[in-house]
Amino acid sequence: MKEKLKNIQNNFKNNPKIQEKLQEMKPKKTIWGFLGIVLFFFVPEIINVLYYKEINFWVANSASLYYPPELAEKLVWVVGKTFNGEISFVNLGLGFGFLWWLYK
Repeated sequence: MKEKLKNIQNNFKNNPKIQEKLQEMKPKKTIWGFLGIVLFFFVPEIINVLYYKEINFWVANSASLYYPPELAEKLVWVVGKTFNGEISFVNLGLGFGFLWWLYK
């Protein structure tokens, strides 16, 4: 089994078509790539840490006005779990990983 995996790995390393496809898949070093990563991974974490109380209050208030009680309760619970004021290290790790991949 180890030999089979080594053969597959060597095939990936030595196959020029696969290497060409990997280079095509790599993002280009542009400001849009950087901004996309920052806006998708880092800005939501900053908003979560700074404004989680306001977001939870707004959702609870609007849910109680517009939705039936069972649905409003579930919506408030989900938003409370999502916006809890804690930093997601998985999200930040993915963001830093993509930035490293972008500028590697």
